[in-house]
Amino acid sequence: MVHWDGQPTMLGHWRNKLELAESAAKAGRYDEAIALTAQPDVAEHHHTAVLRSKIALDLIARAGRRAEADDVLGAVDDLRVAESLGVGPDTLAAARLTIADKVAVELKADLEAGDPARVAERIDELAKHKLSGPALRRYREIAEAWRLALDESRRGEFGRALDALERAERFAGEIARTHLSETRTDIERRRREAAPRVEALYAALTDGKPNEILAAAEAVLVIVPEHPTARQARSKTWQQIAAISPLGGSLPQRGPRIVAMGMGLEPTPGNEINRGASPDRPGQRAASNSAPAVQGSGRPIARAGEPGPDGRFLLWVDTVGGYLVCLDDRVTLGRAGSDATADIPLLGDLARNHASLSRDGDGYILHAIQPTFVNGRPVSTAATLRDGDVIRLGSSVELEFRLPSPISSTARLDILSRHRLPLAVDGVILMGETFLIGSKPQSHVPAPGMSDSVVIYRQGSALAMRAEGAFEVDGRLVSARSALAMNSSVLGEGFSFSLEPLTAKNSTA
Repeated sequence: MVHWDGQPTMLGHWRNKLELAESAAKAGRYDEAIALTAQPDVAEHHHTAVLRSKIALDLIARAGRRAEADDVLGAVDDLRVAESLGVGPDTLAAARLTIADKVAVELKADLEAGDPARVAERIDELAKHKLSGPALRRYREIAEAWRLALDESRRGEFGRALDALERAERFAGEIARTHLSETRTDIERRRREAAPRVEALYAALTDGKPNEILAAAEAVLVIVPEHPTARQARSKTWQQIAAISPLGGSLPQRGPRIVAMGMGLEPTPGNEINRGASPDRPGQRAASNSAPAVQGSGRPIARAGEPGPDGRFLLWVDTVGGYLVCLDDRVTLGRAGSDATADIPLLGDLARNHASLSRDGDGYILHAIQPTFVNGRPVSTAATLRDGDVIRLGSSVELEFRLPSPISSTARLDILSRHRLPLAVDGVILMGETFLIGSKPQSHVPAPGMSDSVVIYRQGSALAMRAEGAFEVDGRLVSARSALAMNSSVLGEGFSFSLEPLTAKNSTA
């Protein structure tokens, strides 16, 4: 067909595209259909507008089916596309309310299970996608008041905690009555038990004796883990203890051996195991190795002149197992291999950077980059971790998150699945200010054979240690406490360990 001026017409061309769009829509290929209807020679026709309206309604219907199948993100995406096609606001609002009510059933179950933090987090995420409704608003009030009560209780603000809990109970009615009652009982118990301990802490602060202050602060933090005065007193007392110079003493008898070595996941060149060892103390370095020698490209474990130690090293506990110690406030988890960049590389079907963990005060937040789960529940963006939570990366790599000590922000990751790091370690230490090696339940590195604990702590831009009695550090006799280099060797009564720095991350797999 030709136009009156002799030029060919495009009359059939847009009809062909519209027919292709209709076929794609009938087959459920909505992206293809929408792309065809958006082409300039098709978009202006009335038939195209009718088809786009039909596609929008089909997407709303599919969003409902996806929500029923627990695919909330898929449902949200369908509604977003339907909105871009110009569906009526009333229709869209009704669809969003239907999906919100569906999700509300799940959130009610989370409240019944005693997990207000998860409820508040999910509702905040839903609000970003314009999903709201009366049920969600009610559950938000319950979750936020309940979470506030828990937070205030952890800080020792028991009056505020009980006020917030009363508000949560008022909104909840019969929902989660058992768990809310348990929370009230716990807050009242904490208040009774904390009162004499806080009084003892203020008395110790008045006397100014470091050991008594530290003991009193730790006693308070067992009951009130975020008590501001106790935390400040503990921090300042540790700084005071760390500033005391080591005293001389006699060499103790050697006991069960604990060895720590670096992980690169190879030792740093020049710091291999047993290099410079004396013949009568296998595995111990000579004092000449006391200064770290970090080689290779990329980020080493510690750099002079920086505000604090960072990076990683490996702690190997003889007859117990190995632990990768991470010093940074944020670490990544991912696949081990020649191209590995993760701080915690795992031999599993994972992305190079699969997830990350960040320390927020004394708590930890898990950030999902690729499919990540906590206690079987998917993590959309981030999740706050609690002691005993099981983290799953991908389909099968499982780690257990542990906070052994209520007075320390240091955490441990125990490997539950068959997957391992490139070296056969049993867990990962995420070091805060201190970590403990010993036989007590609050020890971060369990060593059943030890009678007294060894404390490793941060001291300025380096690490230091504290232990009972006298011991050797790099062949030098000290007592009670000493600074540590990143390749120090330590020998004491009932313990023996050594540190080695790591090479750069890109050479660890």
